[in-house]
Amino acid sequence: MSGTTIDLDPSWSIGDKIHGGYLLAEVVRAALEGGDYPHPLGVSAHFASAPDPGAADVEIELLRSGRRVEFLRAHLSQGGTHRAEVLITAGTLPDEAPRYVSADAAPPEMPSPDECGRSIAETPTGGRIGPALHLDMRLDPATTGWIRKEPTGQGVVRAWIRPGDGSPIDPYWLLIAGDAPPPVTFDLGLRGWVPTITLDAHIRALPAPGWLIAEQKAQVVGGGWLDETCTLWDETGRLVASLRQLAGYKEV
Repeated sequence: MSGTTIDLDPSWSIGDKIHGGYLLAEVVRAALEGGDYPHPLGVSAHFASAPDPGAADVEIELLRSGRRVEFLRAHLSQGGTHRAEVLITAGTLPDEAPRYVSADAAPPEMPSPDECGRSIAETPTGGRIGPALHLDMRLDPATTGWIRKEPTGQGVVRAWIRPGDGSPIDPYWLLIAGDAPPPVTFDLGLRGWVPTITLDAHIRALPAPGWLIAEQKAQVVGGGWLDETCTLWDETGRLVASLRQLAGYKEV
């Protein structure tokens, strides 16, 4: 067992809550620093309570190290309050092209980034969206009727995404991008906060430089809960990551 302290940047907050993808990227980066394997392959996170900006403690336990992967557990807390539990499978992402790609793994048809609208800096209820300061995200107009108070009811959001400062995209940044698009509840006419409860990520490949294409969908929304899957492709059309979360919502 080892431990470290990370500093959660308040500029990554949505309202007064730290963005889940940014939080997860920071925890996983801390867990893999100095380890035998450079890349997260699979990540499963359970968010017990919303962390505050500022210092947070990460306890890291190496569960097993093998010839191709290692398994770790990371426990995030603040002032003795349990914030998140994260299981990580680390390894080395492949460079070669995949041997098989299913028909539904192709990226969606999208207008060019210049034809898409920039991401908004406020939620429909007026809350501040801190990640908009760090991301260059262009939303597909076909999925943003909710901005005009005309939600389509399809439960889909699509976007182009890249770091706002032009930095390269690494596997940790894919965890941020996969939680970056607006929640699909906006497209269903539900405007309230959507806290992530659990999030599972599969990182498939190192992305090519440039934009990512993100498509976020829901299968079931009801009873205050929803599932949400975000699939990420790089500019070459290669599927690089998929993230699925269970989240809550309130009728607003």
